[in-house]
Amino acid sequence: MTYSSPSQKPQPDSGWNIQQPRRIRRRVWAVMVFLFFCFVGLLARLWFLQVVHGEDYLAQAQHNRMRKVPLPAPRGLILDRNGKVLATSIASHSVAVVPAALPSAKSEKEKRANVLSSLAFLLDISTDEIQQKLDDAQQQGANSYDPVRIAFNVPLATIVHIEENKSRLGPAVLITNDLQRDYPQGSSAAHVMGHIGLVTQEDLKRNRAELAEDPSAFRLGYDDKIGKNGIEKYYDSLLRGQDGSALYEVDAHSRPIRRMGEVAEKPGATLQLSLDDKLQKAAEKALADSGHTGAAVAIDPRNGEILVLASYPTYDPNIFSLPRKEFNAKYRRLAKNKQHPFIDRAINSRFPPGSTFKMVTAAAVLQKGAVTPSTVFNCSGGMRLGRFFGCWATHGNENLVGAIKDSCDVYFYSAALRLGDPESSGPTYLAQIARQFGLGTETGVDLPGESSGLIPDPAWRRRINADRPDLAHWYPGNTLNMSIGQGDVLATPLQMANVTATVANGGTWWKPHLLKNLQDKNGKVTQTPRYTSHSAGIDPQNIEWVRRGMRATVTSGTGRVVDFPWLQVAGKTGSAEDVHHDLPHAWFVCFAPYKNPTIAIAVIIENAGHGASNAAPVAKAILEAMYPDPGKKKAVD
Repeated sequence: MTYSSPSQKPQPDSGWNIQQPRRIRRRVWAVMVFLFFCFVGLLARLWFLQVVHGEDYLAQAQHNRMRKVPLPAPRGLILDRNGKVLATSIASHSVAVVPAALPSAKSEKEKRANVLSSLAFLLDISTDEIQQKLDDAQQQGANSYDPVRIAFNVPLATIVHIEENKSRLGPAVLITNDLQRDYPQGSSAAHVMGHIGLVTQEDLKRNRAELAEDPSAFRLGYDDKIGKNGIEKYYDSLLRGQDGSALYEVDAHSRPIRRMGEVAEKPGATLQLSLDDKLQKAAEKALADSGHTGAAVAIDPRNGEILVLASYPTYDPNIFSLPRKEFNAKYRRLAKNKQHPFIDRAINSRFPPGSTFKMVTAAAVLQKGAVTPSTVFNCSGGMRLGRFFGCWATHGNENLVGAIKDSCDVYFYSAALRLGDPESSGPTYLAQIARQFGLGTETGVDLPGESSGLIPDPAWRRRINADRPDLAHWYPGNTLNMSIGQGDVLATPLQMANVTATVANGGTWWKPHLLKNLQDKNGKVTQTPRYTSHSAGIDPQNIEWVRRGMRATVTSGTGRVVDFPWLQVAGKTGSAEDVHHDLPHAWFVCFAPYKNPTIAIAVIIENAGHGASNAAPVAKAILEAMYPDPGKKKAVD
């Protein structure tokens, strides 16, 4: 065995060479610097998470355990004058998606696609439709944690299937309670009611403009429902109320554990209309029985309240609350209907008023002093003025009352020529009187889309033919046509009903209106609007002569269809030529009772022929609904 000498000391390994202190220090410093930067990085990350995105992650954490569920405000009721419900809201279900709870579009693309495709399959829509709704909500400034409603009025069977597939759909898909608009009377007064629908980009654009002018204006949400036409649109701000919301704590499967609080919804106002549902239905049935398109309007001449506003054909506004697939099929059928059921002929369509305009001409010639009630003109079947202007019959000598009773055109031709120069002052005066009766301008009825009609005069003719001097001249023949409601004269059924009401009450023009009062949720009247009126500028004694002529029309003239033993009616028939059709439009206007009238009616049946045989029966049905035969009532009793 060999031993080393004690003087021979072992040499340390080169890694621990104490002769190299600088190298050791450098390594220590390197480790320290590395640890320092790691610590700084951790602090920076902590600052980034806690300060920069602290609110976002807090909101996400809160969202993981909380759900905000919208509480839609009940839209206000719409009632008829007797309290019958015309529009209400009923409970329904919607399906919504919370964008923030969906799998990430970047890191979980496949999982997200599976959720959307499964939901699309259950709702019978495409994934593109769902994504489009999510994109629209984002573009319109929606919070990613707020539910985006994908489908409305979802059938109960579909709701059950969604609940059964909740594990596949995940926490992003919610079932929410919603309110569906319901019209219990179906197609009755559909054009008056209108319907509601989701806001469009154009609606939101208009709303932003309104908010820019008035910051206190109502702010529309990206998935709000608003009135699209009719009363629903005109009084949308009163009907829609203010939505609320409920906050729930949920478990990991998005099942509610407890309610944490809520912001209560505020229901919209109840609107009571002047419309009478019984009269409305009588008018609509009679219009349908006529076999033609047409319209009927009835007004209370004492205050301008609209009792009937009917247009045929009509439609059921409840289709707008149907599931999308069912709605599309029914809407397409209506849209393709050649009779155009969506047009409200009572206020949107304008027609030559024909002989019903003779009420205005008679008032004008009496007021001007061009004739007296006893002035007589001879009717030989027509008048020649450049060309021949015919009358529908040969009437012989006629005074004012007889001319109205028999609807003699020649009398009104002759009287109109006495108003002044038939190429200037005469037709200008007749147009002035017509406008005083409310023709040629919108009545201001509380419905959107009203037509103004047209009352021509020489100045109007020059204006519209400024680039055609050969057509700019007003000829005497134009005055003759105007005197009997033909030529360029156009009026809506609403306007003619209001002219009739003005004659009925002795010469006061009332603004026609549908809103009778506003009520709170308890039925208490909170507001009763006041409506304007003005004189038509015709002396009462002259109006009375027109009334006498209309009464004679019913008792012994062309309007005997409404000559009731128990009710005194005054009326005027009319037939208005339509250049696009062989048969003329049939008109009939009337009011009753004769001494203290409470209803004035105008009816038009398109391209049906004579007013007495086609339009008058509709007015008769309305009158019988309002003033039933007392003999029949006793027999029933």
